[in-house]
Amino acid sequence: ASKKHSSKMNLISLLSAVLLLAPRGVDAFLASPRLAPMPQVQRTSTSVRSKVTSRSNNNLTSNNAAIKTASSVGPLMLSSSGEDFCKIQGRKKRVVMGYRAMTALYIAVFLYSASKSIAPNTLLAITSYVAMPAGLSYILVGAAKHDRLGSDTYKRINLSLLEYAVLGLSVFVLSGGGNPILKVAYIITLINTIKGYAYGVLGLDKKSGSDTLFQDFMKGVKSTIKGICSDPKNMKSFGYWSATLMVASMKLLKLKEIVHAVTSAVAAKDIAMLLARFNRLSLLALMIYTLKDAADRDRLSGTTFIQLNYLCALVLGIVGVIGGVMTPLGGTNVAFAAFFAVNGLSSYFAKSA
Repeated sequence: ASKKHSSKMNLISLLSAVLLLAPRGVDAFLASPRLAPMPQVQRTSTSVRSKVTSRSNNNLTSNNAAIKTASSVGPLMLSSSGEDFCKIQGRKKRVVMGYRAMTALYIAVFLYSASKSIAPNTLLAITSYVAMPAGLSYILVGAAKHDRLGSDTYKRINLSLLEYAVLGLSVFVLSGGGNPILKVAYIITLINTIKGYAYGVLGLDKKSGSDTLFQDFMKGVKSTIKGICSDPKNMKSFGYWSATLMVASMKLLKLKEIVHAVTSAVAAKDIAMLLARFNRLSLLALMIYTLKDAADRDRLSGTTFIQLNYLCALVLGIVGVIGGVMTPLGGTNVAFAAFFAVNGLSSYFAKSA
């Protein structure tokens, strides 16, 4: 009995010790760094991972559903946006091919003329006449390839070539014939410049433009008149402005001769010759004004304007030589040709530096 009593007392003493030490042990256990709460960032990361996993599962479910739907309806069809993209690329490709055809045809006109026995001065004149539309067509090739037809510069070039083609075909009608290659070149120019100008105004999708063709045309006319009448903003602009006024004056004088010839019942072939000269002067005047506009905006270092400088230098140089360097008009043309050539070279080297 005494042994059982002592055993009970030992058990009670052990339980008492455990009860006394247990709170301290629990506190120490909870204070251990191994069981410290996880940082808030980790809890947030876990939440983010769960959201990402949920979204991925949703996307996977959506993709599987789409695949099932596509397989149930047969082959996939192009969406409307895909069809529009194909149409836009097709229009762009065709208008680029049109500009290239224009360039090739005008060069072919020169080669056709050079193959015949004609006077050197006549060949030089043909060179200057062909160089303008051929050079402008080449410039438009680059503009169309790089989606720049919406620029005012290229819209102006398209319209100037459109006028050149319309007047050129009128010369064919009045004269009763002419170079057949040139006639084809005029027809291709007429078609492609209308398309190029329309794409520039309305966009290749024909619906992204903010103005109608007529509204844009009227804005262009007002802008051109304002630009010619405005004061040049620098010395280069003054040079281009002076050349523009010179060629525009010659153009107006030629127009006066045409009106006089029509009212005087002059032969149609003679009127055709006057109209052909007026046509070339009109194209040259717009080319030079484009350079004046670029000089006002300090944009002469652009590739298009460097090429225009070279083109104007070539044309005015040839015209000056044919007219006689020692004559007032011929000498002035040669001087302007040098001005254009120097500006073209300086812009080229400034761009290359």
